[in-house]
Amino acid sequence: MNLAVAAFLASVPIIVVGVLMVGFMWSSTKAMPFGYLSAALVGLFFWQMPLRWVGAATLQGIISAISILFIVFGAILILKILQKSGAVDAISASLTNVTDDRRVQVLILAFLLGAFFEGAAGFGTPAAVAAPLLVGLGFPPLVAAIVALVSNSTPVSFGAVGIPVWGGLAPLEGVAQLPGAMAFGEFVQSVGFYAALNQTIVGSFIPLVAVCLTTAITKGSIKDGLKLWPLALFTGFIFTIPHLLIAYFVGPELPSLLGSLIAIPAVVFVVSKGWLVPKDSWDFPSRKSWPKHWVGDIEPGSGEEVELKVSTFKAWLPYTLVGLILLVTRLEFFGLTPILQGFEIGWDGILGTSLGDSIAVFYNPGIFPFIFVALLMPYIYGMRGSEVKGAWNDAIKTVAPAAVALIFTLGMVDIMIESGTAAGIDSMLVTMAIAAAEAVGQFWILSASFIGILGSFISGSATVSTIMFSGFQYATAEQVELSRTIVLSLQVLGAAAGNMVCIHNVVAACATVGIVGKEGLVIRKNAIVAMVYGLLGGIVSWILVSFFGLGLF
Repeated sequence: MNLAVAAFLASVPIIVVGVLMVGFMWSSTKAMPFGYLSAALVGLFFWQMPLRWVGAATLQGIISAISILFIVFGAILILKILQKSGAVDAISASLTNVTDDRRVQVLILAFLLGAFFEGAAGFGTPAAVAAPLLVGLGFPPLVAAIVALVSNSTPVSFGAVGIPVWGGLAPLEGVAQLPGAMAFGEFVQSVGFYAALNQTIVGSFIPLVAVCLTTAITKGSIKDGLKLWPLALFTGFIFTIPHLLIAYFVGPELPSLLGSLIAIPAVVFVVSKGWLVPKDSWDFPSRKSWPKHWVGDIEPGSGEEVELKVSTFKAWLPYTLVGLILLVTRLEFFGLTPILQGFEIGWDGILGTSLGDSIAVFYNPGIFPFIFVALLMPYIYGMRGSEVKGAWNDAIKTVAPAAVALIFTLGMVDIMIESGTAAGIDSMLVTMAIAAAEAVGQFWILSASFIGILGSFISGSATVSTIMFSGFQYATAEQVELSRTIVLSLQVLGAAAGNMVCIHNVVAACATVGIVGKEGLVIRKNAIVAMVYGLLGGIVSWILVSFFGLGLF
């Protein structure tokens, strides 16, 4: 079998998923089982994988998926309890009364509040929360959806307590050939650091881009948006610099969550003092002049205050506890990491193969601190039993589709990775990588981020994008002798950029603001930003490698 044919067959599972999700608009819950089935069939009949190896790779993927799903469930559970208790309204109110300038509201609500919810919950939550909040303040629904999605990009690399990094790279554990005595956790942290470094250089401009999009769509010019450049850049860098330092010193779980908790009060203080803010407040044109395509089924609000059930302190308390617990348990200074990692549940030698995986129960952020804090929250807010039960039921219903998608995605990817080990030949991913290396060569560093964008666009998730393509990116970097850590950081960055055009998020954002049917218009507007984002990320990485020699190996 020649290389071209082998590479095509290896890519069949990805093609199947892409056609079903993009061509037929299937959800990942429906499409991923077919991707898994196609991977299993290719593995069995073309890679000559023994059936027990296909089963073992599937079970290994399920164990990895369960580890990730604990975090998804815990993060969503906290958010659902906040919603049932009224604490989300208090969080929003603490930020909406700062300014009447619509451009500044974009910075605070779309970018910073979105970054906070991304770091805390992820999985489409930020746009689904920020977009309707902006509409409630009087934003045109189309504008609210676009800027909420564009803003939900820079923080995504470390969303949902870092799942896109450490969860996305999970399929590489035991596969990646690491130098010297490097542990896999160090490798993951290194990839996260380079992704954060690139986001600091490129992603810091996203707040300015969001503001300029707001003024360009509504008044046909970016001039009014550019007037806010000092505050927009301050907003970007006051988030990304702490985000970078946390990624380097602590790890991938906390950069977006703590970065937003540092940036929000800093920006609110600066705005309250009138610093870096233009003298003239900016607003939208008269509502009577709005084109029909700006609005849909939900009428924009007037921004009037609602009665709050929870104090601002109590509203922010659960996430403050989450941040503190994660900080204490991840920093080496406190010495708790080895203790929490000491208790594992797993399976080695699955079905008599060399495959295996495990879950560090108390080190998993979904269990501790997310579910732990969620159990405390009803007492903090004095909630009724029915409200708590409703929050748990809502969280389970929200996570169920993600569970199906993740289990079949990880099963598919593990089959593609382990196909080589089982048959004693190059795996499906290595075969695809060899073909890509021959076609692109050293220019792969300029292409890697676009694979991440494509993965998010197809799958609807930055995490799933990196799960699908981390092995491919690693193998390609190895073939063309590029830094694996840099190339994988571009996968992470691209997956984050793709978040603004991924089908699931766009559909969810449009639904929450009542403009169902305008998803194509939103994607067309955001696609240019996503592609430029990915290209600039590649250029920055090329400079870092070529002129500064960065990248571990």
